[in-house]
Amino acid sequence: MLKIKWIGLIVLLLLSSCAHMSEQKKLEHLEAQQKLFMKALRWKAYDTAASVVRFRNPARRLAPIQGLEAITVTSYELLASLPQEADGSVLAYVLFDYVQNNTGRVYQLKHKQVWWYDDTVKRWFLDSDMPNFKLN
Repeated sequence: MLKIKWIGLIVLLLLSSCAHMSEQKKLEHLEAQQKLFMKALRWKAYDTAASVVRFRNPARRLAPIQGLEAITVTSYELLASLPQEADGSVLAYVLFDYVQNNTGRVYQLKHKQVWWYDDTVKRWFLDSDMPNFKLN
């Protein structure tokens, strides 16, 4: 009987560690998606950046990405990343530094991002519009 209790305890510990590992993997995938989004904006691959955006509300549409060639993103800093237990999303606050190409002016923009995980495709998506860069 004592052996069964020990085996039960070991199985319980293994199962809880597996759950932790899958959650860790999920967060690593989030970080990879955030980096993809940042690099795509930095290197003016706006279609790639837009591919990361998928609204949970299918009626919403992405704002036009034309005109973004007028700016150059120079840095992207993740200020905070806050898990939202209610719906499993992650709220991220990001600081962009960018330059208006025609004026040479440097700007900063804080952007609130909502990331959500789609269990069917096992991928994170951005449920926020593109940053509202000052284009002129």
